[in-house]
Amino acid sequence: MHNRISERDHLKRKLTAGVSVHMPAPRRIGKSWTINRLAMDLRAAGWCAVEVDVEGMRTPIAFARDLCQRIEGQHSIKERFQTHARQRIGNLLSGTWGGTPLEALGKVDPIEFAETLIASLHDSGEKSAIIIDEIAYFFLHFAEDDPQGARDFAYKLRGFQQRYRNVRWLLTGSIGLNVIARRFDLEGAFVDFETFEMRPFTAAEARSFLRDPNLQQEFNHAFDAADADFDAMFVELGWLAPYYLKMIANEVRPSVACGPSAPARATAADFRTALDTLLQPNRRSEFAVWGEHVRKNLPTADRAIAERLLNRLSDTPDGEILDTLLAHASQTHAGVTGRQVKDILAMLSNDGLITLTDGRYSFRSGLIRRYWREYEVE
Repeated sequence: MHNRISERDHLKRKLTAGVSVHMPAPRRIGKSWTINRLAMDLRAAGWCAVEVDVEGMRTPIAFARDLCQRIEGQHSIKERFQTHARQRIGNLLSGTWGGTPLEALGKVDPIEFAETLIASLHDSGEKSAIIIDEIAYFFLHFAEDDPQGARDFAYKLRGFQQRYRNVRWLLTGSIGLNVIARRFDLEGAFVDFETFEMRPFTAAEARSFLRDPNLQQEFNHAFDAADADFDAMFVELGWLAPYYLKMIANEVRPSVACGPSAPARATAADFRTALDTLLQPNRRSEFAVWGEHVRKNLPTADRAIAERLLNRLSDTPDGEILDTLLAHASQTHAGVTGRQVKDILAMLSNDGLITLTDGRYSFRSGLIRRYWREYEVE
């Protein structure tokens, strides 16, 4: 139940029908695993599937270089791709081109070079998919450095999507492309993408995941538990992401022996002990990625406000309404607007840190809320 088969089938069906997809997915939810398996599914069906991770990039030339390297790594089409690309690059350079496509990158405009790559995929005669992970990070950093350049490139990519129909696109990421696109006036560039949201596991999927015999071999102690005890732990965790389920399970010390032929059984108390263990000072580095992420990867103007909002939300599992959070942010940031606060909350929600339920924003995970309250609030 936990191998994301329905999500992979849905995405494959959409791409086969010619639909390009934007798939927002919170951090630590298994997004990278899922798109990697989707690429394998597509290749097994005769597709060329090109996976590109653009986190850390911020220029078209970096994007074009990585895209070229990833396409050339597809052995099934490498020769045909290079033939088409050399011909197109020769046209751009007004002469015969005898080198590899990548050697031409410094001689032509990087956006034209990227189009050459995509057009060559289109010409190869094989159904192709370009899967770009962390696309919102790319446009965030690009637009902060060069707003007009980011806008031009985003709309160029839309043109490529419309012209080269043999190439389908899957864009994914954690902080939410919609918020970044609105912030930097890029929304029109992505209107042709259908949104498919990847969600955390259900309780049934989480139990299936934790009972997977292969995964159990990775735990410090193999174990099983009653559904009710699993579910009690899920309530405390609050966010059934594979990364944190595995982290907790690795700390479980099952207390009920069940004989030589059956795994020991963990109780609700064993799960509570595992959760408390993870919040000890010597384990804080395993959660520090969240604070680092907020301080480094949100738009520069939003980072301090985001930390203040999270500090307030960590006070209680019940969360706060928008007006309370806006008033709280205004105490230290006099110029903050309601729209800015809502955009920040949307980014934090897309990233998996918080959720909105019945008009109240709160931490999605009780475990991460407890960590934030203990170690991030000054």
